[in-house]
This record gives sequence, C-alpha cells and structure tokens, in this order.
Amino acid sequence: MAEYDNTNKGAAFKPFDTQKFILQGKLNDDGTERKIILIKDQTKSGKQIIEVFEKAGTLFVNEKKESENAPDYTGPISSIVSDRRMAAWKRMKDGNPYMTFAVSDARAKEESPSSGNISLEQDDVPW
Repeated sequence: MAEYDNTNKGAAFKPFDTQKFILQGKLNDDGTERKIILIKDQTKSGKQIIEVFEKAGTLFVNEKKESENAPDYTGPISSIVSDRRMAAWKRMKDGNPYMTFAVSDARAKEESPSSGNISLEQDDVPW
C-alpha cells in the first residue's frame, strides 16, 4: 500500500471544545519580532495548558476566482527558503466547515490588497 504524501498540503478544522483563543500579540526572540496567538487547552489527562502559535502567513479572499476549482483564498506564507504562497478552499463535510490548503512557490509578484479592502469579522467564519 502506497503511503499518503501530504507534502505542501494541509487542512484546518473547527477548534476542539476544549480550545479557546485567549490572547494575541508579539514576541521578540533575540531581536526577531514574531506575531503570536495563545490558545487555552488541556491535555488528554485534563491538565490545563496554553499553546503558543506563531503566524505562518495571511490569506486574502480570491477576488479573481474564475472557476469552481480555483482557491477561495490565497496569500503569502513565511518561508526561509523562497517566496511561497498558500491557497485555501472552503469545504463542508457532515455539516462541519473546514479548509484544505496547498503550498507552492509564488508565481509573479501580485499587488497586495490594502488592509482597508479586507474585513474579516469573527461572524464570517465559519462561512
């Protein structure tokens, strides 16, 4: 049986009932500024923990979506190797929203939308 290759792919699902987004901010690590979020959770044994996540990229609504197979969102991701991009597709299974992702090299430089053009409210997710 062939092993599944998930290189440059991913998925995201709604948070577990035990998870709660509690804080966001910045962390300076030896001169490098990092944008972080804190998620309150618990281990399988019930021990309370706070997980620290670092920003990996930004997704913008794909306003140029020309086909059903085109991604719903695209945007740059952080990579020390080269310019990389992430594409994301909204999905639904058994009434539960989730997203799938694909990572690739950036093609040509795209004009980034200004922050005034993008507005994501908490009510916008799930879609």
